[in-house]
Amino acid sequence: MQTLMSTYRKVLADMAGFATDTVSNYETCLGKFFDFATHQLGIDPLQADGRDLLKWITHLKGQGLSRSRLTHHKAALKYLFALLVNQKQRNSNPAELVLTPRKKKSDRNHPISPDIILNLLRSMKRDSWLDERNFMIISMLWALGLRIAELTSLKVSSFEPDHDPENKIGLLRIQGKGNKERALFVVDKLYSNLMNYLNHPDTPKQKTAPMFPTHNNLSKAISTDRARRMIKEITAEAGVDTYITPHILRHSFATNMYEAKTPIEAIEAMLGHTSTDETSIYIHVPEQHKRRALDKIRIEGCQPCQ
Repeated sequence: MQTLMSTYRKVLADMAGFATDTVSNYETCLGKFFDFATHQLGIDPLQADGRDLLKWITHLKGQGLSRSRLTHHKAALKYLFALLVNQKQRNSNPAELVLTPRKKKSDRNHPISPDIILNLLRSMKRDSWLDERNFMIISMLWALGLRIAELTSLKVSSFEPDHDPENKIGLLRIQGKGNKERALFVVDKLYSNLMNYLNHPDTPKQKTAPMFPTHNNLSKAISTDRARRMIKEITAEAGVDTYITPHILRHSFATNMYEAKTPIEAIEAMLGHTSTDETSIYIHVPEQHKRRALDKIRIEGCQPCQ
């Protein structure tokens, strides 16, 4: 075992390029697994299968470990069994099939109040084209409830401003999940802001160009990862302590629409969902409003919740 662990440390440090602290962390994770496998499961740790590893991860989750720590434990196992496979001691890596437990979406995507988002938007700089692009990305994620991938795939032609320009009403055509298209109204202040952005000299004018390109390549759309990082950076710069992500903005949109007494079927259509059951996951309301929500949301095949 000592020889194996010595090789394990060398692989992590020399081949994977991990820092000394990371190597030590993974070694500690393995030590705990070895103890659990030996004394709780009564097996040779090196002969553990996927079910044994799942029992270990479930045990750790029961102790209240964070998702980050669970990921570390899984990675430690993954590198160990990869080494055993490389040494011909195992035929496959059982850690590859073990999923890291996730928190419920509702726990991670609790909506935030309109005041917080409006204060964030008001604090944003709008001096340059890049500032304006970032402002519009956050505005549209919140005001329209778009998925981040839907926003980054928008083209200049996706927006049709001539639907009713006198009353500041345009249409935004979105390519959603399963290649399903839906259209959303863009109205009032959002209409004006989007028109100003599209008319900016630095915004692409070609119909097939991305609506939100990278700052150094107007023919390439901003990536979903970069958009997420941008929101995180702007939130930090504004001194906003609230955790904000594109998906939280989508949950906030759904909740705001519900609290404004928008029919559940309309919210479902705007979000691009296929059932009110799916939409109900996105609606977070105070305790005193939950009964009203349950009375409105029908789950397929069931009577209204009592």
